[in-house]
Amino acid sequence: MRIDKHAAMAAMLLSAVAAGALPSRSADLGEARSLLARGQAAAVYAMLAPRITQEAGNPDFDYLLGMAAIDSGRPGEAVAAFERVLAVQPDQLQARAELGRAYIVMNEPEAARRELETVQRQPSVPPAVRRTLDRYVNALDTSLSGGGTRVSGQMSLSGGYDSNVNNSTSEPRILIPAFAALGYATLSPSAVAQEDGFAQAAGRLSIVHGLSVNQRLVADFTGSYRLNGEHDAYDQGLLGATIGFAHVTPDDGTFTLSGQAQAYFVGGKDYRNAFGALGQWTVQRGGYDLGLYAQYLKLSYPTNTPQDADRYALGVTLGRALDRAGQSYLFGSVYGGQEITGNPAFDNLSYSYAGARLGVEMKATPDLSIIPSVAVETDQYLAAEPLFLKTRDTFRTDLDVTVRYRFNPQLSLGVNVTYTNANSNIPLYDFERVATMLTLSRDF
Repeated sequence: MRIDKHAAMAAMLLSAVAAGALPSRSADLGEARSLLARGQAAAVYAMLAPRITQEAGNPDFDYLLGMAAIDSGRPGEAVAAFERVLAVQPDQLQARAELGRAYIVMNEPEAARRELETVQRQPSVPPAVRRTLDRYVNALDTSLSGGGTRVSGQMSLSGGYDSNVNNSTSEPRILIPAFAALGYATLSPSAVAQEDGFAQAAGRLSIVHGLSVNQRLVADFTGSYRLNGEHDAYDQGLLGATIGFAHVTPDDGTFTLSGQAQAYFVGGKDYRNAFGALGQWTVQRGGYDLGLYAQYLKLSYPTNTPQDADRYALGVTLGRALDRAGQSYLFGSVYGGQEITGNPAFDNLSYSYAGARLGVEMKATPDLSIIPSVAVETDQYLAAEPLFLKTRDTFRTDLDVTVRYRFNPQLSLGVNVTYTNANSNIPLYDFERVATMLTLSRDF
């Protein structure tokens, strides 16, 4: 939550109401108050904590202990101290406001709202302080309802050049073992690498709707279309949607379960449809951003039904800032799974796969980012290719470098260069590719 500083301000404003209500009963408490005023909360806590057994129940002592505890990162102890103050002085508004702040730090908005609303209702609270508290209580109400509805997105226009728009071999003639007696076969142009320039438009819309303080509905919609200069048979379009439910916990991370749908078009025709589900868990631990996911997709190919398949995936993601200023961020993932066709007669199209990705985002300046990454994947097919008389295996490597300049928080310009090498034991599936792209993006 982002309102703990506001609650602190409310407590400071309330000091005008409660001024003089907490006189020190000893020189030690006077010294503690002076240290707190200079921002030395840890020193005050070290001074007062050993005396809890003897002094607990003294509202002056408990109030100062509570202030030292919350400002030195011990909100649980602060709650106990402020509650002891209120047990003796239930009308002590400043202690109650600080109790509300402690509950906010502990991510207990319901309790925080209750305490701040109690202060808000008191007739002795000055109008200016009451208006401030109104805003904080309203903010807590919004938090308790999940934060309302948030909409964000991105639109981009790109242009570039691709050395292999159809991901095909560069060899025009190959030997097919099943027909070896006939010599080398000449491939059709569509089976040989084609280079071309392209233009692309893409967009993404994300919606998060809060149901409660820890539950929300999430939706993500994507779309893109890539138009080649000459080879329009390889134009590509994509429409996708992910809609799900997320449960957020303070200590155990976020759990999300989503349904997914995707349509992929090639040459203006429906090439592949996918429907399935995605389960994710993300959490921050020890400075790391960790994630686990499991995915199932039902793949259907309207013009090539033997390739219809069930796809399963499991993966782990990891991220970590490499410096305190957040100028460099390391990210990576490891994943694996299977894609199995529904007809055993086409097991040569079924395969197991495993892969990994590693990259880093580095800020050369506050507005200029450089993002290199490398990804590898190995695919092991389950049955022999009928024409090539052996089982296919492929090892793919992707090297990617993006340089992005951000003109302002919404507008950025990026240059991306990707090199792909697919090394297969069957020449038909062996290829290289270099693609360069310039992208102008607008966030909203």
